[in-house]
Amino acid sequence: MKVLITEPQDYSLKAIEMYKSLGEVVLGGEPTADVEVIAIRLKNKIDSSWMDKMPNLKIIASPTTGLNHIDVAEAEKRGIKLVTLRGHTSFLDKITSTAEETLGLILALARKIPQAHAHVMGGGWNRDLFKGYQLAGQTLGILGLGRLGRMVARSGLALGMKVTAADPNVSVEEMKNQGVQKVGHDELFQNSDILSLHVMLTDDTKNLVKERDLKLMKPTAYLVNTARAEIMEKGALEKALKEKWIAGAAVDVMWDEEGSGAHLAKSELWEMAKSGQHNLIIVPHIGGATYDAMQITEEFIADLVKKELTK
Repeated sequence: MKVLITEPQDYSLKAIEMYKSLGEVVLGGEPTADVEVIAIRLKNKIDSSWMDKMPNLKIIASPTTGLNHIDVAEAEKRGIKLVTLRGHTSFLDKITSTAEETLGLILALARKIPQAHAHVMGGGWNRDLFKGYQLAGQTLGILGLGRLGRMVARSGLALGMKVTAADPNVSVEEMKNQGVQKVGHDELFQNSDILSLHVMLTDDTKNLVKERDLKLMKPTAYLVNTARAEIMEKGALEKALKEKWIAGAAVDVMWDEEGSGAHLAKSELWEMAKSGQHNLIIVPHIGGATYDAMQITEEFIADLVKKELTK
């Protein structure tokens, strides 16, 4: 059996050894006809063109909960098993990296930290240009109170924020036990000082956040998206920033992401960030990109693959 690891840089050595117990392991390179397991991260889009090159492919292994980098329907049609983090809630409760990044982006927006740093690098020292807002007393709104939403809620509460959330799958009582007030979708957008998106991308949640929703927000409010860009209607965030419906945004995800970064050349949002005319932060999908989280999840997935092939 041949296992192809597409992005071997800093890959867990323990996970590699697990794969070696199954057969030959190739670190990097192109897919070939004899590959039966492909272990990926987020750089490559595994579509029909990739699958065509691997006619014997049995398993696509991805240490992620989001699956929009995989053509799931095509894989299912070909009988290829997906081994991912989706559904492994008890394990994922230990993986806090994306929630921590979300808090960092909230602080960066509220305190204008990137702009202040750039100012100092240019030789400036005028703090009056970068007055921000303290978070205590502000309302943190969370769309989707799942695993990550709950983690971010705890951070908000620890900072003295009022936390509200909209999630049809979580009851009023359950939210109350988390210290969170349950509100409706529109109310969440209307009353949040900072709105953070934590919805898993599915067919039902694609384009969930529309232009009309952003128009409901306070002109002083900030939006943070560390989930998936496709949760938001394409172009809605750009319009909200241009029309000053909101005061700023921070995103870890973009529409039509490509591992090479080629999507940036086609992105109005990227051009807006470069212009410096908007309080806009874009980072390259780094939510789960910590050494410890990546190694732990790679090992967990490798173990699942081994169990799948030896059962």
